[in-house]
Amino acid sequence: MPTVNFYCKKTCKSCQKAQRWLDERGVDYRFIDYTKQLPPREVIEAALRERGAGALRKRHRRFKELKDAGPEVWLREVEADPNLLGRPILVWPDGRWVMGFGPDWEDLFA
Repeated sequence: MPTVNFYCKKTCKSCQKAQRWLDERGVDYRFIDYTKQLPPREVIEAALRERGAGALRKRHRRFKELKDAGPEVWLREVEADPNLLGRPILVWPDGRWVMGFGPDWEDLFA
């Protein structure tokens, strides 16, 4: 399986769990601090389009203010403050992506 880009933040507990999961299964990945380098714009746009406000972190201080704003505003706000974006995000070389860590990851690497 090709190397997957793992967009995350070192201090995020979900990201730490996801990284341990990847390590335990020997998944070849490249860790990218998404506060320094966002995922490709097309991935962010797709996440916002498909998941709506669900692509944003509900614990972010501005979530309530922005949750009904819509994809164009969300994209602009995520680009200004990457911490607003949900995490972790995996992006494969072919453009496939997944956001969030959960039990469905087993199927992604089967």
